[in-house]
Amino acid sequence: MKKIVSILLFLSVFSSVLSAQDRRIYVKSFDPDILELRAKTDPVYDMNRIPSSMVSVFLTTKDSLVFKGNILQSMPGGPGEWILYIPAGTEWIEVAAEGCEPLHFDFPEDKPLLSAYGYTLNLGVLLTNPLRTLIMPSFSFNQSQYAYGLMLGICKRNGGYIRVKSDFSFGLNPTLSCDGEGKVDGVQSWFTGESRKSRWAVTGGYLRKIIDPLFMYVGGGYGSRVLAWKMFADGNYDWARVTPSSFTGYEVELGLIYRPGVIAFSAGVQTNQFKYFEANVGIGVMF
Repeated sequence: MKKIVSILLFLSVFSSVLSAQDRRIYVKSFDPDILELRAKTDPVYDMNRIPSSMVSVFLTTKDSLVFKGNILQSMPGGPGEWILYIPAGTEWIEVAAEGCEPLHFDFPEDKPLLSAYGYTLNLGVLLTNPLRTLIMPSFSFNQSQYAYGLMLGICKRNGGYIRVKSDFSFGLNPTLSCDGEGKVDGVQSWFTGESRKSRWAVTGGYLRKIIDPLFMYVGGGYGSRVLAWKMFADGNYDWARVTPSSFTGYEVELGLIYRPGVIAFSAGVQTNQFKYFEANVGIGVMF
């Protein structure tokens, strides 16, 4: 359990480092303010001696903003407020804040900046790539084998995951080996008709948001798939590993995760040494 927690903490740091500027500024509202009289009573003039427009910008979640464009004067107006004096007829401004994608705002054609008029621009910050936690039970299968697993992951734009799977057939450790025809050391042995299988794997890797609501994952690890036949050899009954159908070594997997809401679905493929293949499907939560 401690190892899993440590891995998840690492993936959280990994995801945070790779995911910069996961917030963006957006416009909540922009309207004329007929009660704002400072544009008339205390005007700021443009180069043609025409009183400028006054725009009060509100964003309570940021301590500082940077403005670009045809701005004559900017000043703090109070907590979460900035006062901009802008020449009448200006078409756009740009607003930037640390840790956020900048906003390019075009003033609406039906609400043009007029001389000596006041306006209110309410802004917000949208978390575009929140940290997601994935908890997904999974089911693996090919034509003759099944296994059950659990996939845990953390992701913003980028992240990582771990998956552990098993068919819970513990204790299968054949002392003999045979080929696909049931020959042990080249000698044909009698097959009782009983067979046992074992499958386990531990994998982990890279989790990436392609575009909401679609994610992809690719990773690798280590695992084993064993097929054993019960044989009568040397006067005894014993289990023999069927060598052509048993594999132990590196694992590779890839797949997609679809998250239409909190519930998430996954589908992918996994292989042991590109010799044994199986499908992975899952349903879980990603919040």
